[in-house]
Amino acid sequence: MTASLSTGWQNGPHRVLLLNLREGDEPKVDAEALVAGAKEYRATAFCLSGGGIVAFYQTKIAGHRISNGLGERDLLAEVIPVAHREGMRVLARIDPSCAPKALAVEHPEWFTRDRNGNFCEVSEHYVTCPNAGYYRVRMVEVVHEILQRYDADGIWNNQGKFAAWETGLCYCNTCQSMFKAESGHAIPQTENWDDPVWRQYNEWRYRRIADWVALMHREIHAVKPDAVFIAAVQLMESLETIRPGGWDIDYWLEHQDIPTFECQRRHTAPFWPGIQAKYLATLAPEKPRWMTASYFYPWWRLYAAPEAENRPWIAQQVANGVSPWLHINGGYSDLFDRRSLAPMKAVFQRLARWEKYLDGAQSQARVVLVLSRYTQDNYGRDKPQARYLDFIRGWYLALQEAHIPFDVISDKLISPQRLARYGVVVISNLACVSDAAVAALEQYTQARGGVIAGFEAGLFNADGKPRATPAFDALLGIRRTGKREGLKSSYAKLESRDDPLLAGIGDTDLIPNEGALIEVTAAPGHAVPLTLIPPVIAHDGATISIPEYSAIRETTNIPVVTHGASGGGGQGRTVYVANTMEGLYYHYGFPDLGRVLANAVRWALGDPMALEVDAPDYVDVTHMGQPGRALVHLINLPLEKPLNTGWRHPGRNLVEVRDIVVRLRPAAGQHVKSARLASSETLLPLSMIGGAVKVTIPKLADHEIVIFELGE
Repeated sequence: MTASLSTGWQNGPHRVLLLNLREGDEPKVDAEALVAGAKEYRATAFCLSGGGIVAFYQTKIAGHRISNGLGERDLLAEVIPVAHREGMRVLARIDPSCAPKALAVEHPEWFTRDRNGNFCEVSEHYVTCPNAGYYRVRMVEVVHEILQRYDADGIWNNQGKFAAWETGLCYCNTCQSMFKAESGHAIPQTENWDDPVWRQYNEWRYRRIADWVALMHREIHAVKPDAVFIAAVQLMESLETIRPGGWDIDYWLEHQDIPTFECQRRHTAPFWPGIQAKYLATLAPEKPRWMTASYFYPWWRLYAAPEAENRPWIAQQVANGVSPWLHINGGYSDLFDRRSLAPMKAVFQRLARWEKYLDGAQSQARVVLVLSRYTQDNYGRDKPQARYLDFIRGWYLALQEAHIPFDVISDKLISPQRLARYGVVVISNLACVSDAAVAALEQYTQARGGVIAGFEAGLFNADGKPRATPAFDALLGIRRTGKREGLKSSYAKLESRDDPLLAGIGDTDLIPNEGALIEVTAAPGHAVPLTLIPPVIAHDGATISIPEYSAIRETTNIPVVTHGASGGGGQGRTVYVANTMEGLYYHYGFPDLGRVLANAVRWALGDPMALEVDAPDYVDVTHMGQPGRALVHLINLPLEKPLNTGWRHPGRNLVEVRDIVVRLRPAAGQHVKSARLASSETLLPLSMIGGAVKVTIPKLADHEIVIFELGE
């Protein structure tokens, strides 16, 4: 094993293979060949199927079915010693989501029931209930057996959740009695986000899964204190799994030895790995952080994702301080897509060579974007994408395409201590917010911090109950007077061309607007660079004007954006975006909208940017640091960006980028001694421009690191 700056085998950079076996694969598994193949990837660990739905070892637990293809063999007993001999770690995979139907005869209380009292069948098994004995007794027995009989280095849990495999709410007696005892109410029969009981039930699911995760963590460590426990979870892009499943990694943090996200699906924005990695970095800066990437296309598990897609998918994880897993399912199949095996092996081998530039690297970003599960659920309700998550996606794109390094943080973690390292906090449409978070942001602006908010930020408590007084209006220097909706085909008028938020827009009098807008008046001294031009349409109800009558007949003084000093005597800078600019930018990609958002960040920061990059907007940038070293990751995202999709179609073309200019402004008292490329260790010529060191990167294929060695 490669030595790390920190202690414990799980710390430091890792490269992990997740090898999901299928019943019938066992005769093809040779321990020596499996480990030798993993070593070719320069993998440090791999995950092997263990037990739960089916056992891939010789279990002695009654009712824990042994895989039909295992025979007299015991894969855990065969593979783990060989892996340890070769210096590799092994995690055993468990899955508590379903069990053989025969077990329901003896333990009917262990299984999920639909609202009619029926078992929920999946692939000739019944789905199990997270509150009942299969999860809380049987799975404890399984991990005890695996850790006591074999020298596994840890446990990886898959599908520990409610509504596994999209089977719906659980109405078993255990769930019904528990929720009734805690809330005084029955489990709702239908999803109704206007009903406070439904919102209470939604939160209850998250906390019940967190309670099971805590139980498993205790039991695993009771048997083997140095074993690690990792549970599968996702963020933001798979709400049909996350929300009914009760997955909120914030609640698991204390009981996860390696906080880990899955990053499997591909019918989503290609920056999903990046937002998850940034979230992990702020969630657990003191812990190792891992993330899975699928070799395949869900739900075609034998079909490889293209190399041009998987390279930047993995690079985003690494560039934000996360160690990657490569999830391979069906690799022993007679019919399999092998085209990406060699490219992914090359990626892992390169990461092994770059290990010294990854170990202990921490983000140097001075901008942070807040992501709120409370707002996603209790404000987003039945339309979480349009009402909230598209705002976050729009901000992510605006910052990424402007090459502004930034982090992503959970609203549950907002505190004066956490925010102190940042110059700007972007809360966007943070509609549901706790009193503690409000107080932390107020204190932050008193200490010269910048805050950027938008639309209905601060209108509700964390649980979705309307606040008597909006939380952020005084801070932002605004007073709400109304709300306009149906603003299709409207515009924002440029009121002051020399306003810093309009820098670089050029020779235009207006930029696009649509959707809704909060009418506000701005406090004295606050600038209003953009105002509303009402819709230009043919008649009420139309969405487009007749060409001959595309005339603006009315303007207003209603602010679209305001900015100024923070309210209450604070020393910070605040920006308020009254419309749905972020979501509009995500869907249509109007460049001026992204420019306004990025300019707002630069203005709120006040100080010059520490890192500036001249590159096409599809080049992703992160700014990491190690002692005495600055690290700039450049990632070439694949091209193909259709309009009105927000990059929902994965790109397939990695087009080499040439002559990228990077300017680094060292901190006070530091200077740049040298700069080089990780790929070739080639030194780069240095030049000074306005207090910044400038280097030019000749070409970028998929992923590069520029290493700046710093001196005092």
